[in-house]
Amino acid sequence: MTEPAATVTPDELGIPATFPLPKRQDWRIGFIGFGGFANAHRRAYQGVGWKIAAIADPSPAARERGQELTGAEKLYEGYPELLADDDIDVVVLLTQPTLREEVIAAAIKAGKPLLCEKPLARNLAECERIVALTEKAPVPVAVSQNYRWSGVNFHVKHIVEKGLVGRPFYASVEIHGFQDEELVDHPFYPKCEDFLTVQWNVHMIDLLRYWTGGEPQRVFACSRRMDGQNFVGDGLLLSFVDFGPGLTGHILHSELLRSSLGSRRCRIDGDRGSVIFDLSQEFLQLDSRELGRGPLTLDLSGVEMPRSQAGSMGDLLISVEEGREPQVSPRRNLATMRQVLAEEECVSQGGAWQDLSAGAGG
Repeated sequence: MTEPAATVTPDELGIPATFPLPKRQDWRIGFIGFGGFANAHRRAYQGVGWKIAAIADPSPAARERGQELTGAEKLYEGYPELLADDDIDVVVLLTQPTLREEVIAAAIKAGKPLLCEKPLARNLAECERIVALTEKAPVPVAVSQNYRWSGVNFHVKHIVEKGLVGRPFYASVEIHGFQDEELVDHPFYPKCEDFLTVQWNVHMIDLLRYWTGGEPQRVFACSRRMDGQNFVGDGLLLSFVDFGPGLTGHILHSELLRSSLGSRRCRIDGDRGSVIFDLSQEFLQLDSRELGRGPLTLDLSGVEMPRSQAGSMGDLLISVEEGREPQVSPRRNLATMRQVLAEEECVSQGGAWQDLSAGAGG
């Protein structure tokens, strides 16, 4: 039998234990839309003490539910009324991607910093128009790529950045999930042709960029179905990402399981070590020649990380405080969206490498 790996804390590795939050606490946040995404943001914001002061949603039932859960003092049928409210400091856009560009433009005009749920938009032309809008804006706009602040994903970024695996040459995400059955009654996802590419892989692609610091040059993707699956879109996706010489990315994603044996395992291999970790659990194991101690399990028993949506919003609020660009501004998110949409194109064409080398990100 092998010996269990020794443990190590973030502090012993010289990396942050958790992500930063803004200094100011009395932010008054407005929600545009109170559907499925909103509850995750609501729990995260309330968990760190931020006030949800207003909700805009055309549905009376959604407004009533939102007020019950958040205690919001103001309810609006339309988003223009919320944006005109001088009492609101910042807004979060939580609709489906059918409503993006016009709300972002209106928020900028109203002088309201805005966090937009992913994906940024439905097509590349709209993404580029939003980037042009926000680059000239007097207030920051950010995209909620919240997986960057979820569990060990944040720690992996800092492990790689510190050089503990050396120069990465391979990064992998493998997900085997159940959403073809679990989300069969969802009002949106079962009807999506692009469920795994645009709606889901926007997270995984962003994580590969975030962890490694690499920018995608080419991508290949193919998707497959299972006989009898419930979703309109294919439930199995395989993609390869060429980051240029020396770094390759790989994503395998299935949401078709008819068993209990799901998993969300990831790894990054470098020329000085490897890190393996689990997206859905607080598990991370590191073997680094830089440390010379053999396999180490990251001990997070003393770490309380806020929910990941507080990381997305927190970074936007810090950007307001510090006068800097958000970590996931539309400009910086554009490379992720280029790859997501290129994957969709690759799938629709039946498989052909898509060139991304002209794209820029951050």
